[in-house]
Amino acid sequence: MAWIEWEEAVGAVTARNLGCSSSEAQVLAIAASIAEGVPLDLGNALTGLDDHNVSLVAEAVAHASGRRGLVGVSTW
Repeated sequence: MAWIEWEEAVGAVTARNLGCSSSEAQVLAIAASIAEGVPLDLGNALTGLDDHNVSLVAEAVAHASGRRGLVGVSTW
């Protein structure tokens, strides 16, 4: 089974020890917050996401709240 140390992953991105795009960093921060409650500024994390990533985040939120399939994720 895979395991992610969410706070360490976010810390590595923040310290620039883990290379990724700004969108990838924002999605990682949101995922860490959903998965383990890692604090984030949600407004800041959502700003600048493209439509596809907004759709993925919306699907993750729906899934985490037990409403799987509520949001249709674009696959472009």
